[in-house]
Amino acid sequence: MSLSYDILPLTLVTGFLGSGKSTLLADVLQGDAARDTAVLVNEFGDVGLDHLLIGEVDARTVLLDNGCVCCSIRGELKDALATLFSQRARGEVPPFTRVVLETTGLATPAPIVATLLADPVIRSHYALNATITVVDAVNAAEQHARFPEWLAQVTAADRLLISKPDLVDETHLMELAASLAALNPAAEILIRGDISNATGIDRHSGRALLDMLFASASSIDLIGRLGRAQRLASTAPKTNGPLAHRGERTSTGAGSIQSFCLQIDAPIDWQVFTIWFTMLLNRHGDKILRVKGLLSIAGSDRPAVLHAVQHLVHPVLHLDAWPQAGSGSEGCSRLVFITEGLGRDAIEASYARFQHHLEEAVH
Repeated sequence: MSLSYDILPLTLVTGFLGSGKSTLLADVLQGDAARDTAVLVNEFGDVGLDHLLIGEVDARTVLLDNGCVCCSIRGELKDALATLFSQRARGEVPPFTRVVLETTGLATPAPIVATLLADPVIRSHYALNATITVVDAVNAAEQHARFPEWLAQVTAADRLLISKPDLVDETHLMELAASLAALNPAAEILIRGDISNATGIDRHSGRALLDMLFASASSIDLIGRLGRAQRLASTAPKTNGPLAHRGERTSTGAGSIQSFCLQIDAPIDWQVFTIWFTMLLNRHGDKILRVKGLLSIAGSDRPAVLHAVQHLVHPVLHLDAWPQAGSGSEGCSRLVFITEGLGRDAIEASYARFQHHLEEAVH
């Protein structure tokens, strides 16, 4: 049977320089896992090394050597993905069923996501499965303070994997997890390794890491994630947190990072919401770092999953049922926004005004 027209899931693995992306893939992609996986490795600089750290992954590994995938070689990323798919269709490489793209540590995910979502050729062959960001437990504070790329990687993530937990104490780990939950409450926060579990956060190693890497972002329980983020904030030590030690961006004031949940109790008219959301991103997309939510659509008992990064909206997915049935969350739309210089009040007022104008037009 020909595999040439399959749509393959692609997992984006990002994280700042030295965070442990290549180590993660080297540990996970062994044996049977490697045989079914194609790996695209992007590297910064003239000489590529990460593919040597990952090891042999046959001809399915394509190394991009010419610079940052998010800027100067976006065209090459498209070409590499198209070539890889053509080789698979012609039988020149084994018939892998999933793809991992490891970015350079200096990449911002949004342009990469744009290539995956906006290019019609790539979109017909690949579907973005999840974005995983590896966070260095030791150096997160300094990277957050000095490099905007770090923040772009964290806010774009569906999953945040904290690496090097054995090099910090448990208090630091709890503070970091709480700070990350404040920056991106829609993301799952995972800790690599088998050390003690006093934080209550999932620890992943071995097979669990493989499952984490390839699980779809649509499987993330957004409502449960919000509850766990709130519990992390309430149980973390009462300090400024490791990300505040060297100039953390505050949650107030112009140019600041905010995260908040917009709740809409009544079922949503899909056409009305789509028009409003499109206009919102057209006007404020540069300030909207991430949106993730579950929507209750009028006339449907299946929740819709919405993902957006800046101006880019992922294809909308529909779950079979609401998560955490019986919790009172069914039928209530919740949208998590991560914004810079754009507050909750402005977005809520925008939605209210839009609805009001439509109601006036109808009457």
